[in-house]
Amino acid sequence: MGGKPLSLILLLAFSIFASHSNSLPLSSNNRWIVDETGKRVKLHCVNWSSHLNAMVGEGLQTKPLKDLIAQLKELGFDCVRYTWATHMFTRYSNYKVGENLDKLNLTSSRLGIGFNNPSLENITVVEAFDFVIDEFGRQGMMVLADNHVSDPKWCCDNNDGNGFFGDQYSDPEEWLQGLSNVANRVKGKSQVHIKHYFFLFYKKCKNLISRLIFFFFFEENF
Repeated sequence: MGGKPLSLILLLAFSIFASHSNSLPLSSNNRWIVDETGKRVKLHCVNWSSHLNAMVGEGLQTKPLKDLIAQLKELGFDCVRYTWATHMFTRYSNYKVGENLDKLNLTSSRLGIGFNNPSLENITVVEAFDFVIDEFGRQGMMVLADNHVSDPKWCCDNNDGNGFFGDQYSDPEEWLQGLSNVANRVKGKSQVHIKHYFFLFYKKCKNLISRLIFFFFFEENF
């Protein structure tokens, strides 16, 4: 956390599918995502990180949470890929937001959250996660709860220990426990759609995938 403008915090914007609805919960119908009435849903999503060392949503030191989410809606987004780390829910669930920022020497972030989102300062990181998720729901935003990494930190490189099962921070049993903990916390919150890190398969296999893409493209076209 470090006072980045919203445009830098929201790193990823993507649109998929073909019409818009927020009648939750969502489900699938053949190849389509549909809402409760059976209409196809179009997702306009942004990425919002909360899986880093601070274990709280980036940018909450700069503006009130309600204002940040309202701004996303004004920009035309209807869902957020909100990231979390496994260890937030299996090892550090009793860490309080303010105390954790102090441990990390993030003094300006601590002061900023105290000013802009004081209700977060003295609750645990998992309670802060709930708090943000609930505000998304109040403002009609859908949430893709993304289990981005195991250990709370920036990713990704080949030696960060978060790559795949068997790596330093990736234990299958703990991963399942983290998914279960989060699923239980968001149970009944129709705005939330659980999502875990299939991208890690790519991270481990990217060299092979690159070779296959090269082979099929060049063999077929040259």
